[in-house]
Parts: sequence; C-alpha cells; structure tokens
Amino acid sequence: MWKLIFQVFPVAMWVVAFIAVVRPLELSRRGTFAAAALFAVALGKFAFFAIVGGDAFTPDLPSFAIWFYGWIYAAAILLIAAAFPFDVVCYLLGLVKIRVPARITRGVFAAFAVLAVAVSAWGIYEGVRPPDVRRIEIAYDDLPPAFDGYRIVHLSDLHCSTSARRPRFERIVGRVNALDADLIAITGDFVDGLVDDRLKDLEPLARLRARDGVWGCTGNHERYWDWDGWAGALRGLGVRILDVSSHFDGSVIRRGDDAIALGGLNDPAFSWSADLVLDAAHSFAGAPKGAFRVLLFHRPYTRAIGSEKADVKLQLSGHTHGGAMPGVGWLVARANEGHVRGLYEFAEGRYLHVSPGTGQWAGFPLRLFNPTEITEITLRRINRVEQVEHAEKLHDPHVLHGSR
Repeated sequence: MWKLIFQVFPVAMWVVAFIAVVRPLELSRRGTFAAAALFAVALGKFAFFAIVGGDAFTPDLPSFAIWFYGWIYAAAILLIAAAFPFDVVCYLLGLVKIRVPARITRGVFAAFAVLAVAVSAWGIYEGVRPPDVRRIEIAYDDLPPAFDGYRIVHLSDLHCSTSARRPRFERIVGRVNALDADLIAITGDFVDGLVDDRLKDLEPLARLRARDGVWGCTGNHERYWDWDGWAGALRGLGVRILDVSSHFDGSVIRRGDDAIALGGLNDPAFSWSADLVLDAAHSFAGAPKGAFRVLLFHRPYTRAIGSEKADVKLQLSGHTHGGAMPGVGWLVARANEGHVRGLYEFAEGRYLHVSPGTGQWAGFPLRLFNPTEITEITLRRINRVEQVEHAEKLHDPHVLHGSR
C-alpha cells in the first residue's frame, strides 16, 4: 500500500508542477521541456533509488547521495507548494481581466525556488545531524518513594539504514551514556535493512549502559525487515524486547519494597502474529500488585489499547517523527489520537511521552523546526501542595504535574 502511494505521489506532483509552475513561466518549447524534465528528475527519487540503489526506500548508496537526492526532492515539493497558491491567485485575477506578466511570475517563482532550496537544505541538516538531549520532569503523588528522581532515557525511531550508519550511533551512544541513566527505553523502528547488512552499523548499541538495563519494543519497520533475525540480534546487543509474551520475566525494577513494572506491546504491523494483543492490560499480566506501571508501545495510542484501564502511569511511544514539519503535524495528529510530540496527560495523573525520533527514515529525511531528540525523563514524587510550588518555580511547560 505505502509503496504504491510513494510511486503515485511523485507522478501526481509532477503533473501539478507542470500546470502550476512550468506553464505559467511561458518559456520556449525547449525551455518548457527542460523545466519539465528537471522536475521529473527531482521528483524521481524513489524510482532512482530502486533502479540504481536496488531498493526505493533503503538504497545501497553512499549516505551523502541519499541526503543530496532527499534535498532536491524536498526542494521541488516545497517549490510546488509555494507556487500553487500564487498560480491560483493569478488565475482568479485573470477572471476579472487582470493579467500578471510572465516576467513577474518568473521573478516570484525564482524567489520561491531559492527559498525552497535553502529551507530544504536546512531540513535535511536537521534530519541527519546528531540528536540533542532534552530533559523533562513528570511529577506524581503516587510514585513509589524509592523511585523519586528515577531517570529514564527515551529513544525511538533510530532507523539504522544506508543513510544512518555506525558513526551516527556511536555519537548517540556516547551522549546517552554521558547521562548515566537508570533505564534506557527504545520504542521501536530500530532498523531499515536486514541483519547481514545493518548489524555492524547498529553494533554500538551494545555499549549502552544503564543501571536497570536497556529495554525496547517493536516498531512497524521491524515487521518489514525479518524480525525473527533482528530479535536475536538485538538480544545479542543487550536490548531486551518487551511484548505480550514477556510475562514479567525480569521486567520488574525493584528498590527495596517498591517496584516499577515494565510492559510492552508489539506494533500493530505484527497483526499476523499470535503474540499480538492490542491490550495494555494483557502486557502487565503477572505484574506485582501496586507496582508503578510503565508501558513501551511504538504508536502513541492510549484509548485504542486501554492504557488508563490498565493502570499505566507512563507510556513511552514514538512513530510520529514529531510530525516532520509544520502542516504535516496536523495529519499525523489525526492518525495518532491527537499525539505528535512531547508530553501528554492522557488521563488524570497518567502520562504519554511521544518521542519525535532519535533518527530519521531514509525515505524522507527532511525535518523543519522539529529536531531529533534524546529525551531524559525524570520521575518525581510530589504531593498536591508541592506540585503547585514546583510548577511555579520551574515555569516550564514541559514539566507536567498530576494527581490521582
């Protein structure tokens, strides 16, 4: 389905480009052909990757080649998006006998082209540069006392591929280990590629260090790339995958009499598997009574999986890539229960953190005003009075406070 969409979309965009950009320029026949051909080349990224690189989404090409083609592809789309409204205005003016001269149209489109190229270049840089660390706090009045100050580093959507290779993950591991976390959670979409091709690039994950280990769950991309092979490979790298078959064998974190129970669900892309039960409560079957529940689930659904009913206190998710860019976030929100990026209180005293992604998919590496992120989450035990004082002191919209 998705491959068909990405094949049809460039063709549709080329038609729009010809109507909204090329024709209004009123070029010579040769100039029109050249401009149309230029758009065809720019929008033909996936076809080029499939033919030259062997795969439309994970081509066997150098990283810089993938980034370069992503740049001109995104620039073409941004130019079309900017030119189309201008073309509509010119058409409406034409209805009242006001004709916009071709030289003005060419000047406006030239400015649009420069802007599109610059914005696209910035967006590619934001997509491929190493992620920054962002720190947030979540306050609970029912957090077990022994876990006050407990720190979880949340990573998601690493997307190890031909455009995100070993050096990137070495930098990520270095930044994560410098945080000296209690626990590391990776919420799916580890890879785009087979084990034989990508394991060497992902090997730095074996050096991740946290007092209570490195935990993960599947994403939809694991379904596409031989999960049976990757399940064993990730275990070999020290990542313990949580799903409904875990049954709390080692997924309880204890501090004296206090406990955090970790649960996880497979991504819905695994619906063919008998292991998939989209029910948060099922993932905590056998959890110690009274344990503070933390759920790892790739997609930021809470209503669909009954997170409140399952007594989930903190859910960690990803999948959305933060919406990628302004405008797209609205569509992403509609497909993900309104969740795009950051911290949400999905019920009183219960929170969902949606990672914008620690990596970026090679198929569309552009990000605008939406950088990749390593998130350090600190859990705090604060009573009702202290919550108000704490919020006033920090003046931080990313520090959410709730009580039962």
